[in-house]
Amino acid sequence: ANCCVFTSATPSVTSVTVSPASATVYQGQSLQMSASVATVGFANKAVSWSVVSASTGLAVDGVTITQAGVLKIGANVAGDLELTVKATSVFDPTKYDTATISTPTVAS
Repeated sequence: ANCCVFTSATPSVTSVTVSPASATVYQGQSLQMSASVATVGFANKAVSWSVVSASTGLAVDGVTITQAGVLKIGANVAGDLELTVKATSVFDPTKYDTATISTPTVAS
């Protein structure tokens, strides 16, 4: 038997929440970020990840984030950086959330 679900709700995204909202990640380490997407109807819950310098808004060499939300800080990345990680709804790009990541200088 075929089964169908009908809803009168127009698919939409109501919010995106990134966790953790802030974190400290040392050089050479990675961090699994996650995004919770609240939807109405059957809107796509996928997000697109990005990471930039909080001060310049530009990409930082050696800092990457996968589309699975794994943030990687390269071993040669400068200390005392503040990064902004952003998860943007694929369904509705006006809905997004950000997290602040710090890369402290390791005391020798």
